[in-house]
Amino acid sequence: MTYTAQESIQPGWTVWSSDGAELGTVTGVDQQSIRVKKGGLISRELVLPRTAVRETETGRVELELTKAEAESEGR
Repeated sequence: MTYTAQESIQPGWTVWSSDGAELGTVTGVDQQSIRVKKGGLISRELVLPRTAVRETETGRVELELTKAEAESEGR
């Protein structure tokens, strides 16, 4: 993962955990974090550090965190 690749993350992209769970959709990005809207009956937003990103490709962000880790860290 290069810094340039992380810079290309766009709102609307889907975020996946390292254990294969779909976490939600990117709603915003800044230099330090990625905001992810979780779906479900009660939607909420996770704020995750950019350092948690393992890999990106157009429309998809994969994290180094499991679903449980992301939900715990993103509060």
